[in-house]
Amino acid sequence: MHCMYAHRPVRNDDFAIISAFPQNESELFYMYPRWTYPVLPAAIEALALQRHAATVITLSDEVVGYSNLYDVQQGSHCWLGNVIISPAHRRKGAGAYLIQTMMEKARKEAGVRQLKLMCHNINTRALLLYRKLGFKPFDAEEMQDKAGNNLLLIKMGIKLIPQQDAQFWSWEKRYEL
Repeated sequence: MHCMYAHRPVRNDDFAIISAFPQNESELFYMYPRWTYPVLPAAIEALALQRHAATVITLSDEVVGYSNLYDVQQGSHCWLGNVIISPAHRRKGAGAYLIQTMMEKARKEAGVRQLKLMCHNINTRALLLYRKLGFKPFDAEEMQDKAGNNLLLIKMGIKLIPQQDAQFWSWEKRYEL
């Protein structure tokens, strides 16, 4: 199913489209807890300018997902940020394609050996997807949502096989589980 998706660097006109993906305050909180719903395209763009490899995935030239990398520590690790999929394309392989694309960008473009992410305990679908793709929990911290409810922020990571070894592995085996 993934063969129908493509990816490219984000463009200025994409931010208005991306800003419509979060359908409520909770979805926006998962994407970036500091933003207020509804998020303005300029807020997404301003943050993207501070990040690395801001990327959209497309289906027939329609933008259907977005993510970026941040806190890149070359040769070591970086973090996956601002993951969001269009509501019309959820549970159709777009999320897996986006995460796998960002794993590849972290390995090739950022030159890191590990990709880390943070996911809230109440975002079950995302946690299940990350687990399916090979991410493992390594830490957690307590936090509160905007309404003051206690949450657990789960930190997960995956070791990426170095580029020189990647040519000998299939896509599915390129990442250590």
